Amino acid sequence: MAEKSKNGWLTLIIVTLSVFTIVIDKTFLNVAIYTLIRDLSTTIQTIQAIIAIYSLVMASLMLFGGKLQDVFGRRKTFLIGASIYGVGTIVAALSINSAMLLLGWSILEGVGAALMMPATTSIISGTYGGEKRAFALGIISSMASGAGTIGPIIGGFLTTYYSWRYAFGLELVIIITILLFSKEIDVFPPVIKWREIDILGAVNSSLGIFLLVVGVLLLNSPSTWNTAIIFLVIGIVLLIIFYLTQIRRIKLNKMPLLDITLFKNRSFTLGNITRLIMNFTIGGVTFVIPVFLQGVIGTNPLITGLTLIPMSIGIFTMSFTAGKVSTKMQPRYILSIGFLASLAGSIYLSLIFSPSTTVIDMIPGVLFLGIGMGIVFPHSANIIFATARRDQQPDASGILNTGINLGSSLGTAVLGVILILGSFGTLGGGSMYDLPVNSSYGQNNSHALYEGITTLNMPISYGNGVTGDHQKANAMKDAFNVVSLMLIIGLICALLIPRKPTKHEEHCVTTHI
Repeated sequence: MAEKSKNGWLTLIIVTLSVFTIVIDKTFLNVAIYTLIRDLSTTIQTIQAIIAIYSLVMASLMLFGGKLQDVFGRRKTFLIGASIYGVGTIVAALSINSAMLLLGWSILEGVGAALMMPATTSIISGTYGGEKRAFALGIISSMASGAGTIGPIIGGFLTTYYSWRYAFGLELVIIITILLFSKEIDVFPPVIKWREIDILGAVNSSLGIFLLVVGVLLLNSPSTWNTAIIFLVIGIVLLIIFYLTQIRRIKLNKMPLLDITLFKNRSFTLGNITRLIMNFTIGGVTFVIPVFLQGVIGTNPLITGLTLIPMSIGIFTMSFTAGKVSTKMQPRYILSIGFLASLAGSIYLSLIFSPSTTVIDMIPGVLFLGIGMGIVFPHSANIIFATARRDQQPDASGILNTGINLGSSLGTAVLGVILILGSFGTLGGGSMYDLPVNSSYGQNNSHALYEGITTLNMPISYGNGVTGDHQKANAMKDAFNVVSLMLIIGLICALLIPRKPTKHEEHCVTTHI
């Protein structure tokens, strides 16, 4: 283990910049969906896949990326990831078609993020100790929440007044800064060799997760349903094989890719399920709402980003109450309150969509979704880490991060499929010519913000008749009905978490943010 850093807080700044970059990368282009469709002459199904695959690549490789730290060392793994990520930003910024954007954003940036993210927590844990470590982890958590808040604004502003390509340029500047100051990060030597890694387990887990989500994405067209079912079945079988082989390796005293015995703890398992469900919600909601706003109401990317701000504010604000609330209430009740808040927002949104819905109508529901998320995110993490021994913390982190990205990817895939199929292709056609009559997005002039604001109280204008109006509104209702169902499942899981934490849990919930 490296000696404690003598570089003050510079390491924290570098690591925080990486977290900021990865988090905004998951949010800033959701508000530019129709601009991407037009600029790249593609379809909404393709953009849906690109967004989902970005989180999917991270989810698939997160466990393997965590193990590579032990082979290459934490700093080297982090910097390899940053370098790959930087190349991805260049490719994405220069994209001339959807395939190039998929390669740069979804694949290269996804791989880079899968290497960087596990290393961030371990670098901080190894660099700082005691109160400094708790402070540093809190800063990272706050930065992640803050990045999620301003990501849609940054993306919306750049897309409306300049170009979505500038967003990737901004990321490149941050990556270059990280690489320039990388020597300030402490060196952590490797602790295992290549031959000790469970390569077969890595392949099974990565391919299983990948096929599972791709199978869901393929459901958006009846012509690919047979292929989708095959992918889903193979994905599930591979994940079952992964689980069984990890149990076998543990029994044989071989190093597993993942300490699967963590799932024997009910609190740990239910904590991860609640977190995955809430990330399913945020991943799906931040896809379907921008599609609806831009493809139906006709808002520009900036106004779309501002519409999502109440949700981000709810997350950011409630995250800061985690430390105080956790000492006064049972974790199961705290999570239940969070799910009830988000459920209220989801039910509200499922009831308001109609041919006369406005942006203003949506704000209360979006806010309550965010409040619930802000309650569940930190407290579910507390439960997950509190139930793992110190030597199990890296595996607990890997499972948590995999669940976060898998949930987000599944949310984008599932709710996107519901919206596309429910609209009978009227939204799903998605070519650059399928734009709403009153759309002002992508206008790079001084009137863009004004024209966007005028849509706030503007009823939905589909431009293709009453039947189309109701089809699209009903598709959104269906999407939020699924969200509500998932939140109810999350609420049940929260209530099933054991009432009394162990002494170790009591300590963790008061210190972990």
